[in-house]
Amino acid sequence: MVRPTRTEKWLRPVLLAAAVLGIVYSSPLPFFWDTIQLGSKHAHHYYHTGFAQFLLPDAIDSGHPPFFGMYLAAAWMLFGKSLAVSHWAMLPFVLGVVGLLFPVGRYFAEDWGWVFPLLALALPPLSGQMVLVSPDVVLVFGFLLGLYGLLYRKGWALALGALLLAAISTRGMMTVVILFLFDLYLRLSLPNREENKLIAYLKEMLGALPPYILSGLLALAFLLYHYLEKGWVGYHAGSEWAPSFARVGLRGLLKNGLVLGWRLADYGMVFSWVALWLVIWRKPTTFRHPKVHSALWLAGISLVLLTPTFLLYSGLQQHRYLLPLLLSVLLLTFTAIAQSSWSHTWKAPLFALLFTGLITGHFWVYPDHVAQSWDTTLAHLPYYRLKSRMIAYLDEQGIPLETVGAAFPEIGPQYYKDLSGRTSGFAPKDLSKQRYILYSNVMNDFSDGELERLREEWTVVKPFESGSIKLILFGKL
Repeated sequence: MVRPTRTEKWLRPVLLAAAVLGIVYSSPLPFFWDTIQLGSKHAHHYYHTGFAQFLLPDAIDSGHPPFFGMYLAAAWMLFGKSLAVSHWAMLPFVLGVVGLLFPVGRYFAEDWGWVFPLLALALPPLSGQMVLVSPDVVLVFGFLLGLYGLLYRKGWALALGALLLAAISTRGMMTVVILFLFDLYLRLSLPNREENKLIAYLKEMLGALPPYILSGLLALAFLLYHYLEKGWVGYHAGSEWAPSFARVGLRGLLKNGLVLGWRLADYGMVFSWVALWLVIWRKPTTFRHPKVHSALWLAGISLVLLTPTFLLYSGLQQHRYLLPLLLSVLLLTFTAIAQSSWSHTWKAPLFALLFTGLITGHFWVYPDHVAQSWDTTLAHLPYYRLKSRMIAYLDEQGIPLETVGAAFPEIGPQYYKDLSGRTSGFAPKDLSKQRYILYSNVMNDFSDGELERLREEWTVVKPFESGSIKLILFGKL
């Protein structure tokens, strides 16, 4: 095993300490975006029913294994139901992500291994999720743990990572397949003295299977049990997310292809592609290096397995769905730079530029008419404070929350978001019936026509703004 460098030895505890401070900072933050359902609503169900049933009710069942909600509910039962407990429950996975980035980076580039954790943690879709109570942080941890097990031949780590992935979501199950195919590539790329190549390949495939057996059995058992009990897998026609699974035609496929390119370049990732292009242009022989070749295969396998649902369905284009792919592409860029024949004088500034470019991604805020994934960038952080001020204002004015129209993620009882016990919440917007409308650029579900009507036909009653976030109460008086 490659030993840590002197830089890694002091940087790792610094980043682990920073991760703990991040939990301290985020501990009062409410549930946000999809974590309202995948975290809070699921956990509330098990918390209040005492785990009486394994499967969730259809109204909140997203088709994923429910273990994350169970884990959160168990934490509430042991330590009390609060936002702080919810965030601290994420600490093992946050620390695991930070800790595993070091050996992964070290495997692909010994001397520069410490750079990869800095790049990965600067990646907005990852750090944006790490301040939330998010199952995708668990998914990334499982992916990195499995990858660590593969690279260092630690069967227990690979088996545990694969099991965790299968337990967290259906996307986690697909990520297990990424690990398995990458495992086959690593095995088949090794020199083999077997005269019969077919027999050698079959032996390698059979030899790769054991660490994945438990995760495969778990995934199969859950999907089969879910289908037998409910008659559907993934979604059902009456679910509120069913429109996201509508198949697209050729035009939609082409549109989603463009969106995929956007997602892969968004929030600073374009700097990764530019750096990769520089290596291809100036140092093309770098791609003959076995470590670069391995990283290229990992990125390619991730691309092939994670993008079909992105391309074929109408509403599955979130950045967080691509986290293993984004990390794999970043790993490829990192490895290509580190293994190139450039001198330290050139590599260091290029890594610094890439890191800075990724950090700028947290400040990429698009105009109001362009929807963006607010849960995958730290730019959304001022929203919580602005929302608290707006609710305080509405309470002072005696305006009931349920009389105010809004959009995702603010529809429904507040207690699912802030665990306050407050059962009132904002109603789905209807500009033809409601007297007050709450708008924020964090809300993607306002159409261009609705935004135009708000500006032309409604009066600004109370605006709040901080950083790139705005929250505006409109009134039709």
